[in-house]
Amino acid sequence: MTKEQTTKSAETIFKKIKETLSTARKTNKEKGYTDILNWNRRRQQVDIAVWTNDTWVNGRRTTESYDIAVNDKKMVNLTLVSDVAEVFSTLIKMLNEQKKVKGWGGLNIVTDKQNLTDVSWSWDSSRYATTIVTKVCLADADCKEWKSLANYINKYGKNSYNSSPKVDGYEFFSARMGGKRGTLWDEYGERLFINNKAKKCERILKELRDNRGSRDTMLCERGEENYIDDAERRNSEYYEVECEGEKRKYLKVTIKTPQGKVKYTTKIY
Repeated sequence: MTKEQTTKSAETIFKKIKETLSTARKTNKEKGYTDILNWNRRRQQVDIAVWTNDTWVNGRRTTESYDIAVNDKKMVNLTLVSDVAEVFSTLIKMLNEQKKVKGWGGLNIVTDKQNLTDVSWSWDSSRYATTIVTKVCLADADCKEWKSLANYINKYGKNSYNSSPKVDGYEFFSARMGGKRGTLWDEYGERLFINNKAKKCERILKELRDNRGSRDTMLCERGEENYIDDAERRNSEYYEVECEGEKRKYLKVTIKTPQGKVKYTTKIY
């Protein structure tokens, strides 16, 4: 595949992503769906997948081509894994440039490494993994409550190196997940960023101010989890049925006294 063909394929995907996100944001703005938890709100996120077109001969799989789909709609067909890798590499560059455009600062690119071909014979199949874009989200502009909370955390918070945690950008979020037998594996919900949760930011900031004394330490640790309620997990494991939970990327904040006593702890997402 030539460089020109790679760029054209990436542009096809990029245009579809941009059109989908622009339309969703415009609709939400026109209809006043500013609350990210509003069920009528259009989803400001696209999901991207790579489908393999396989044939089987004597029990062995051969991949003849690869389709890249946006929201389950096939956009381009490629012959080689190297073509897939090059298209996504070009797409990521295009999306990063788009983030610099006014109004697109909330663009969030989610990548993953996937094995797109049969490498079961290799002792290190991760060497053959291809970086693909799995989701592209367009968060709304930061609410003023998040800016106040972030400023407070950066001023008084300390990470494990005793320096500011430097929270910024669209880093912390929650999203719905599904699974079975007590295990979550499918992130299917729109990523909801703390940057757009005004009431939650306001509440957490008040709690931090109420609990932090001038001599206290406010420790900030980044983390992520696939959260599922204990009762939901037990029920799903026992009956071998589907379960639901949340994917969370969070900032854990713990306030301690000079003597090391924990006064307050919370996860911000």
